[in-house]
Amino acid sequence: MISVEVLLKHMAWSNQEIYKEVQKLGKEVLDYYVVDPEWTVRRILVHIVGAGHLYGQRLDREDFSPFKIENDDDNVLIDQLLVELERIDQGLMKYANVEDGDLTYMTSQGERTSKISTIISQMIFHAAEHRAQIVAALDKHNIREINLDHYSVFGYIESIK
Repeated sequence: MISVEVLLKHMAWSNQEIYKEVQKLGKEVLDYYVVDPEWTVRRILVHIVGAGHLYGQRLDREDFSPFKIENDDDNVLIDQLLVELERIDQGLMKYANVEDGDLTYMTSQGERTSKISTIISQMIFHAAEHRAQIVAALDKHNIREINLDHYSVFGYIESIK
C-alpha cells in the first residue's frame, strides 16, 4: 500500500527548513515580493501556516477558528510560525494511512464535500507552490541562498538517513 506519510513528512521538514533559512537572511527579506506587493515573503509565510491550520481543522472535523499570530513583530514572527507548523504537522500525521472517504465542511462559499486524500494533496501542493513563491521573491532581489533542489523529497530522505 502506498501512503502519503513520506509526502506529509517531507512537507513538514521542507517547511521547517525553508522558514529557518528565511530567518537567517534577516527581517528585511520579509518585505520582498515577486510581482504583487501584497504577497510579501511575510504574508506567504503566514499564509502557509494559516492554510495548514484550516486544512487541519477540516480533517479533524472541527468548527472554523481563524489562525492568529500572537505577536507579528518581525523579530519573533518566524519563531512563532515554526511552533505552529510543528503543531499542525504533528496533528496531520494521523491521516497518512487512513481509509479515504468523503468529508463535508464549510467554506466561505458554503458547504463543500471533498475526499480526505484531496484535502491532504491540496495542502501538500499548496505549501510547495508557496515555498517556490518565497524563493522567487528572494531571487528577484538577488538572494539565492535557498536552493529548492536541496528541499526535495530526495533531500528529505537523505536528511533522515
